[in-house]
Amino acid sequence: MLRPGIVYRIALTSFREFLRTPEAIFWTYGFPLLMAVVLGLAFRESQPQPIQVGVERTAGGAAWVAALRANPRLAVREVAPEEAERMLSRGRVAALLRGDPPVVRLDPTRPDAELARMHIERSLAPAPDSAPRGLEVTEQTAPGSRYIDFLIPGLIGLNLLGAGMWGIGYNLVDMRSKRLLRRLVVTPMGRGEFLVALLCSRLVLVFPDAVLLTLFGHFVFGVPVVGSPLTMLALILAGAVAFSGLGLLIASRPQTTEGVSGWMNLILLPMWLLGGSFFDNGSFPAWLQPLIRALPLTQCNDAMRDVMLGGAAPWAIAGPLLYLLGFGAACLMLAVRIFRWS
Repeated sequence: MLRPGIVYRIALTSFREFLRTPEAIFWTYGFPLLMAVVLGLAFRESQPQPIQVGVERTAGGAAWVAALRANPRLAVREVAPEEAERMLSRGRVAALLRGDPPVVRLDPTRPDAELARMHIERSLAPAPDSAPRGLEVTEQTAPGSRYIDFLIPGLIGLNLLGAGMWGIGYNLVDMRSKRLLRRLVVTPMGRGEFLVALLCSRLVLVFPDAVLLTLFGHFVFGVPVVGSPLTMLALILAGAVAFSGLGLLIASRPQTTEGVSGWMNLILLPMWLLGGSFFDNGSFPAWLQPLIRALPLTQCNDAMRDVMLGGAAPWAIAGPLLYLLGFGAACLMLAVRIFRWS
C-alpha cells in the first residue's frame, strides 16, 4: 500500500534536486526555446523565399543582371568566373548563367532548379509570353549538390568539435575532480608540457574518426571527394588544434564535471546551431553573419566542403587554415596561463 506521506517527501526532494541542477533546467526549458529562436531566425519568412540565381561577372553581363533583378522571385548574385562553378556545386544557387549570350546551367536533381529555369526564361524574354533568344539551357548533376554531400563535411567538423571538447575538456576536469592532477604537481613536468601532451594525443586520435566518416560517406552514399587527401588531412589537423585548444581552455579552471558541462554547453550550442553543419547558415539575418563567420566550426565546415566538393587547392583555404591554427594556439596559450592542478 502506498503511503502518501513518503511519496510526497520523495517527490518534493526530487523536485528540489531538479531545481538545484542548472543543466537539467536548461535542457528541459531553455534548449527548446533557444532552438525555436535560432531556427525561427533562419526560416523566419512566411512568404516564398526568392530563388538564388548566379550570374557570371562578364563585360556584357550587366544587362542580364538587371533583367533578372527585375523579377522579385529571383535573388541574383554576381560571381567571379572562378567562383561560378563553386556556387553551383555547393548548392548556393539553383541555376547559373555563364557566357554571352548566356548559357543556363542547372542541376535537375535540385527541387528548385526547374522553377529557377522558368523564371529566368520569363525574365530574359524580349516580350511577354515569348522565349528568350539565344538562351541555351544545359542540365548537369553538379558534384556535391545533394543534402548528404552537404552533410558529411559538416559532420566531420562536428566530430572534431566534440572530440576536442568532450575528449579533452571533460576528461581533464574529471581527472581534477578525482584528485589525479594533484599527484602531478610534484613531478618536474610543467603545465605547458602537460597540456601540449594532451593536445597531441587528441590530434592522433581524431584522424581515424574523420577518415572513417569520409570513406563511409564516399562508398555508401557516393559523396564525392574531389580535393587532395593531403589538403583534407591538413584541414582536419587544423580543426583538431582549434577545438582541442578550446577544450583545454574551458577545462583549465572548473572543479567538477557538472561545472565544465555547463561551460561546454554554452560554447557548443551556438556552434551546433550556427556553424552550418546541418543546414546552410546563409539563411540567418545579415546582422548575425559576422558572428557566424567568426565561429571556428563555420570556418572548418566551409573549408572542408571547398576541399571535398570543390577540389580547393591548399592556398585557396589558407585563410581558414591559419584562422583555425591561430585560434587553437591562442586558446592553448591562455589555458597554460590560467590552468590549475587542483
